[in-house]
Amino acid sequence: MTLLDDATRRDRALRDDIRRLGSQLGDTLRRQEGQELLDLVEQVRQLSKSFRRDDDRAAAAALAQLLSEIGLGDAIRVTRAFTTFFYLANVAEQVHRIEELNAGPRATGGRRFGATVDRMIGRGATIDEIADLVERAELRPVVTAHPTEASRRSVLDKLAEVAVLLGRRNEDSVAEHEQDRIDRRVQVLIDLLWQTDEIRREKPKPVDEARSILWYVEQALQRGLPEVLDDVHGTMAANGHHLPAETTPIRFGSWVGGDRDGNPFVTPEVTREVVDLQRELAIRLLRNEIQLLARELSMSTLVRAASDELEAWVDERSHEYEDVFARIGRVNEGEPYRLALGVVEQRLTETAQSPPGARAYAEPSQLADDLARLDRSLGDHGGALIATGRLARVRRLVSAAGFHLATLDVREHARRHHEALARLFALHDEPYEDLDRDARAKLLADELQGRRPLAPVSTDVEQTDALAVFHEIKHLIDRTGPGVIESYIVSMTTDVDDLLAVAVLAREAGLIDLRAGVARLGIVPLFETIGDLRTIEQTMDRLLSCAPYRELVRLRGDRQEVMVGYSDSNKDGGITTSQWEIHKALRALRDIGARYGVQLRVFHGRGGTIGRGGGPTNESILGQPAGLLDGEVKSTEQGEVIADKFGLPELANRNLDLAFSALIEGSLSHRRPLVDATTLARWDEVMELVSGSAFEAYRALVTQEDFVAYFRSSTPVEELGALNIGSRPARRGGSDAGIEGLRAIPWVFGWTQSRQIVPGWFGVGSGLAAGREAGHGDSLVAMAAQWPFFRTFVSNIEMTLAKTDLEIASHYVDRLVAEEHRHLFDQISAEYERTVAELGRLTGGRPLANLPVLQRTLAVRDRYLDPLNVLQVELLARSRADGDGDQAESRRRALLLTVNGVAAGLRNTG
Repeated sequence: MTLLDDATRRDRALRDDIRRLGSQLGDTLRRQEGQELLDLVEQVRQLSKSFRRDDDRAAAAALAQLLSEIGLGDAIRVTRAFTTFFYLANVAEQVHRIEELNAGPRATGGRRFGATVDRMIGRGATIDEIADLVERAELRPVVTAHPTEASRRSVLDKLAEVAVLLGRRNEDSVAEHEQDRIDRRVQVLIDLLWQTDEIRREKPKPVDEARSILWYVEQALQRGLPEVLDDVHGTMAANGHHLPAETTPIRFGSWVGGDRDGNPFVTPEVTREVVDLQRELAIRLLRNEIQLLARELSMSTLVRAASDELEAWVDERSHEYEDVFARIGRVNEGEPYRLALGVVEQRLTETAQSPPGARAYAEPSQLADDLARLDRSLGDHGGALIATGRLARVRRLVSAAGFHLATLDVREHARRHHEALARLFALHDEPYEDLDRDARAKLLADELQGRRPLAPVSTDVEQTDALAVFHEIKHLIDRTGPGVIESYIVSMTTDVDDLLAVAVLAREAGLIDLRAGVARLGIVPLFETIGDLRTIEQTMDRLLSCAPYRELVRLRGDRQEVMVGYSDSNKDGGITTSQWEIHKALRALRDIGARYGVQLRVFHGRGGTIGRGGGPTNESILGQPAGLLDGEVKSTEQGEVIADKFGLPELANRNLDLAFSALIEGSLSHRRPLVDATTLARWDEVMELVSGSAFEAYRALVTQEDFVAYFRSSTPVEELGALNIGSRPARRGGSDAGIEGLRAIPWVFGWTQSRQIVPGWFGVGSGLAAGREAGHGDSLVAMAAQWPFFRTFVSNIEMTLAKTDLEIASHYVDRLVAEEHRHLFDQISAEYERTVAELGRLTGGRPLANLPVLQRTLAVRDRYLDPLNVLQVELLARSRADGDGDQAESRRRALLLTVNGVAAGLRNTG
């Protein structure tokens, strides 16, 4: 069978599943609500289909008319019907994507770790070089809360079961009667989904968000990551190199409960509560694994002896753990591995107690030691192969998750640290607020080297004060271990004093003491605006030239993490300039790290959509500047992307494998540019021209006097604050001033919901046209074919353009925007056509022309998205006209349902 035939077969199988699920949903609607609703839903669907398939304008007008007259109750039911369809279609696509990823052509980068190692060896790398890299490598996906994705666990659990059943139904060995049984269970689950409220009654708290997001991390750790790590270890062993058993080059991070920037609800108490939740989940995971391991390690001394070390250890513990041995000693007599694991399980049980029991583990390393003892015994007594099974899996989980599940980052705005220090210095009658940045930096550098306390012991610090957070961090590290919190991220970093301010506050809490050689917390600058990205080299040069800060870095192992923000830089300068300035900033970080002998780990603050740095992770990794990657990469995973990547074990496995394989490949094979210096310099010049023209076009749009009014009226962004989809306020500091005070997530959220998706493509056409008109057309074509950075950029823009729909967007504009502001939509439309045309010159066709199956999938989705968008416009119009009328609460619920539905249909919103 050819690849084309195989792709067609997989596409047909997916369509069959979606069609069957849609039919079952129809049965649910008829059973739960009656034939009348099903007829209404079908009428809406057929009108939308006629419009999309046949460009039937009369059908489009009839659809708009029908939905403008619909009652609120029917609007809610119709919206829920289409949203539920997307839930089910998304699950089907997830299940089938597993097969597609596994069958992907090798040339696309969709390969397993083993194939990557083979290819690297073929290119001249030695197995020792690869092993050295793998042993020190770390891929760290960092999950974050997201205000358009706070699905209730009740919905997630049901959809997860549908996915499992669907996967089972598609297995070749499943008999017809088993398929019938699966279909009956799926029908029950769809009925349950229909009767479950998919939205929250009240605004979620950070801990609610943590429970939802950490569910995915727990699933990935339990049923995705272990298989990837087993493949990594197995591949290296097959090539003659046995990695240390605990080698775990993939670990999870989290911002949920630690991200304070703009979120007053993330208090020190909340951070502690979330860490407690993570600890509970981690220990529960490890206890389950220990129980499964005990079932497996049934070896008896009547058949094969255990080591003297293990036998002596078990004998010693028989007195201290009389309760355990009374329970399992007789049943497991002569089975030292099971007896030892009974002790381990008891210690984990007591570790989970609050406060911990007398025999609890103080830290994960003690658990690791107990497991290593079992490994040594097996290795010396005919069980070396056995030790590479579940025991190795548990040892790697201990290394990956510890007792904290995921490493929590804490983030706060730079301004808040200066405010706290101003209050502290005022206690000593010393000026701070009036100092310029250079004077501040000198004062803070001197202070960092000293030991005098700025805050008297008797001073009560408000829990919202920045200093209280550092005291809480110290408490959590003391109690849970250094892996629980490693980094403190400083949002809107502009200069050196922003980092030194954090260092001094950390010193106040006892986290840093340069004289004592203590540095328990890493400080991470986050560069977010175009201006700050352009000065990143100068800022980092001054920072690493500061003697006390350089000593702090030395104490941290000569390692410095730096974060670059894709979201705010996009809002600031448009996608072209944002992507290009980040790429140049990454080059600067590479060079400055080499200059100072510091290993720089870049933390990519990427969002779910292309406009916020989204796109395939493996392609992003391979598109990094030459020489930047050295076995480490860290990036945020947000919103719908988390469910999309980690919602199913097989998807978690495949996506982690793809990203880690790309990290290894990029680190080994992209140490030098792929083209000669002359060519790269010429491409840089072309990109500067493209970026400059794109920036001018973008800023010309967003700086117009009536632009903010247009944005607010043509999108649902103003209603976002009233909808219970996230704990974070929509604006930083409650600001009401323009788009500058608006957070990047609602900025992208609004544009995407209305299908304009301006942050994902605006300015690209003007930039490319300027480059072509300047005589660089051939260079642009070569760049798209040969430069990983530019190729990934073009691919991502194509995807965004394919999801942009100005036909639907015009409905928002015509119904919701005042006449005097509609000229902005004309500018957006003109730039859209320009961008499509210029990209076509590079790729040879319309967006995604080389991916016909994906094109058709998006076209089919449009038939179901259109009614949700049209209903959203209608509900926005009614809401803005009626205000807080009698039906305000029901309208708000209906509007939120359309938001969820559009997000589910597009697969990403912000």
